[in-house]
Amino acid sequence: MSEQENIRAASSIFEAWNSGDLSKSAPYEASNMQVEAPGAPGSLDREQSRAYNQNFLTAFPGSKFEVTLTVAQGDYVVINWTITGKNTGPLLSPSGTSIPPTGKVSTLTGSTTSLIKNGKIVHGWTYFDMASMLTQLGLLPPM
Repeated sequence: MSEQENIRAASSIFEAWNSGDLSKSAPYEASNMQVEAPGAPGSLDREQSRAYNQNFLTAFPGSKFEVTLTVAQGDYVVINWTITGKNTGPLLSPSGTSIPPTGKVSTLTGSTTSLIKNGKIVHGWTYFDMASMLTQLGLLPPM
């Protein structure tokens, strides 16, 4: 696949989020896709990854990703992003407890690296500062 096609696959997750329908990225996700993300107990499969993302989309409905940088090299695509959203829904913690909505706005910057094979994401690594998000929501004291 070309690097442009790989960028299209990697971008599909952000486009799906921004549309409010995470299933829209399914055509670009390998059935054996693995994802690593902050707060996750380990590597997530495709369904677990969708549930992880849905948790944040429920907690921050209407939030939108802004892609700030995209770099492709071979089968890898790195996307740097910023997302801002108001916490109006419950947020499940890694321990499974529900954190009530705070009504506060959080802005995060992060990066997602995707490995693409045959036009599908087979592995993803997402990085963002969870402590910063929790501080902005008033759930952690300022550092």
